[in-house]
Amino acid sequence: MLTNKVSEIMTTAVITAEPSSTIREVTQLMVDRRVGRVVIMENDEAAGIFTEQDVLRRVMNRVLDVHKTPVRRVMTTPIQGVPQGTTIVAVLGRMYKGRYRHLLVYGDDKRMVGLVSMRRILNLVVELGADVQDTRTVGEIVSGAVPTVTADTPVTVVIDKLVHEHQGSVVVLVDDRIGGIFTERDVLKRVALEDRDMGQVPVAEVMTADPLVVSGSAPVKEVLATMRENGFRHVPVAGDGGDLTGIVSMADVLQYATALDIDDAVRKAWKEIEEFWESEENYTPG
Repeated sequence: MLTNKVSEIMTTAVITAEPSSTIREVTQLMVDRRVGRVVIMENDEAAGIFTEQDVLRRVMNRVLDVHKTPVRRVMTTPIQGVPQGTTIVAVLGRMYKGRYRHLLVYGDDKRMVGLVSMRRILNLVVELGADVQDTRTVGEIVSGAVPTVTADTPVTVVIDKLVHEHQGSVVVLVDDRIGGIFTERDVLKRVALEDRDMGQVPVAEVMTADPLVVSGSAPVKEVLATMRENGFRHVPVAGDGGDLTGIVSMADVLQYATALDIDDAVRKAWKEIEEFWESEENYTPG
């Protein structure tokens, strides 16, 4: 299945907006439609994409009048894409390499025919791995470097931390324990449309409180399924004593999913992708 074409799992129900739409209008559209991205169309062609990351990195840390500034100024352009005949496993490799969550899918005429997200591939991998035996645990793959803040930290400070440290989430500590998590989705839903001075608002007011926390001994397969079921991209990991030991992202657990190694064709494709990442051809100075 992972060597099938991306056109088989892409979505054709793509939410779009015009480049002249204001940042406020497009952000409101994302919240109303419960999506993390909007494709910006101009002259019937995809001119760019506006995502939660753009809200965080290009809107929240700038002085902009979101009611008047067109989304054209802060969208990501050009939008990255793949031909509709590209294999699913190759698309996943492209996402890892470029750190993309969404890729445009285009037809023979180079026009958009759909959009594929890492979440769609997560769903597929969970389904494929349902009957696969996997003994690896989250503790084996988790990184020990976890961005944290205290509950009284102002939202603007937390956003600066996310931007400068290139993070998609931070764990919020309450009395040195995991009290919440603050992510790009929280920025979109609870901060971006507010007209308050976020320098005066503690992150505790806008974080996701009492988040799901998984044990380091939890199987990777189980965590994959949990993230899919709840729509989570980041999950804190705790040790036996409940202390924070790491955080896993959707990309982390997907990379170690046994379902990506279920047949020779996928194994070969995935190996080629890994070798490319490690080669000098993929080396970028700085």
